[in-house]
Amino acid sequence: MAISYLSSIALNNNQLKTFKVDNQASDPSVSGVGQMFFDTTNDVLKYHTSGGWQTVSSGMVTWILKGDSGSDQTIGDGQSATIAGETGFISTTAGATRTVTITMDDNAPSAAAGSVAYPASISYNKKGQITAVTASTEPITGFDISDGTNTQTVANGNTITFAHNTGLDAVISATDTVTYNLQLQDLPDMTQSWVATDEFIVLDGTDQKRKAGNEIAVNLLGAPNADFDINSNKLINVTNPTAAQDAATKAYVDAAVTGLLEFKGGFDGNTGKVDGTNDFLDSRGTQIACAVGDTYVVTVSGTFYGENVEVGDSLICQTATASGTGALTDWITVQNNIGLATATTTGIVSVPTTGGITVNSSGAISLDAQAGVAGSYGGAAKSLSVTADGKGIITGIADQDIAITASQVTDFCTTVQSCVGTNLNFAANIGDGSATSYAVTHGLGTRDVIVQVYDNTTYDTVICDVVRTSTTVVTLSTTTALASNAARVLITVS
Repeated sequence: MAISYLSSIALNNNQLKTFKVDNQASDPSVSGVGQMFFDTTNDVLKYHTSGGWQTVSSGMVTWILKGDSGSDQTIGDGQSATIAGETGFISTTAGATRTVTITMDDNAPSAAAGSVAYPASISYNKKGQITAVTASTEPITGFDISDGTNTQTVANGNTITFAHNTGLDAVISATDTVTYNLQLQDLPDMTQSWVATDEFIVLDGTDQKRKAGNEIAVNLLGAPNADFDINSNKLINVTNPTAAQDAATKAYVDAAVTGLLEFKGGFDGNTGKVDGTNDFLDSRGTQIACAVGDTYVVTVSGTFYGENVEVGDSLICQTATASGTGALTDWITVQNNIGLATATTTGIVSVPTTGGITVNSSGAISLDAQAGVAGSYGGAAKSLSVTADGKGIITGIADQDIAITASQVTDFCTTVQSCVGTNLNFAANIGDGSATSYAVTHGLGTRDVIVQVYDNTTYDTVICDVVRTSTTVVTLSTTTALASNAARVLITVS
């Protein structure tokens, strides 16, 4: 049983693969121009025109002759194509078997063919054929070059090379010019240490001279345009500064900074020592010498000369002390006044490390992550289940699909079936014996509908054009009119 199509099929330039046309032993009755079938009696393909059935020819019908210019020519069955030459230049000769020979005509100089050893000029026509050749004298084939001592012969095809020397480059340029350029950057780097006897090459006016490095005063050189690096050497024999931008000497700086604060390190109040050393700062051992302004910061709580000190307190020397001497009165203790906080006193908070709180090495406080809790939960079709501890911290969370069984709703199945049948489906008969287009109003409120059509007599599915005209109407089209109520259309919301 063949599928019934009530409208044309558009393949939209796609291929129709592995198919065959209608097989008939004789010419069938005609349903229209363009109908085709395969004649199994004569093994030929036939098509119908207004003149009757025609056999598709398997031979050549026409071919196209093209040139570099001019109009294309269509060569039909039995016609000939002529390949024309050009008088005086090109001749064409047809011969066996199906061959055309194309020959260039002689159009050379009036003299017989030959050769010229040293041609001075050659004349040719617009076809590229030589029409005249004029002879010339023999060209130079070699010459000698000399430096006054050595002589070399340069033969035809040889190349003269102008050699480069260190610091000197040769450049070849037009016209027939060799230029030598001084290239000091090609000189090798001096790897030896500079000594007093080493010399610069200098230009004194127009005279080229030598000058030892230690004979050139630094103040005669240009001012630096970047930081001046003396390569970790000392700048010695410097006079004390007098102007604001003069360099300062050590003696000048020492005198200027006496009595200013200078951070010296941390103090361990538990041991009495300077952090990272065995040097005692108070009387629990032999004290180190201290200068006015020496400053230490307490890093471990404890005592200093018997006085309680806390982390963050500053110890500043106000009276210089020699090694092995010193007392609390030689120091100023600057306390940070921060202790443990109470309900009424501001201070340092002690944070527990249990109960879901974490304090890292930088003092940052954060809530502990609860395993298996992170993520997104819930939704329009989900319900949530949550577990929390005594502090209100969620320790477990999960979601699950919302399920409503039919037994939980009175007449659930009947109601849903009626709702779906009314709101999601539509059916109607089409065909009136004359129309080929049928607008069916389904009223489902969407173009997302599935449309099927079947024959009301054979109940076979039939294919026709379907257009979703609007959200409430679909339009069906056929190539021929359907009989009254000949087909039924079924429309379902997708």
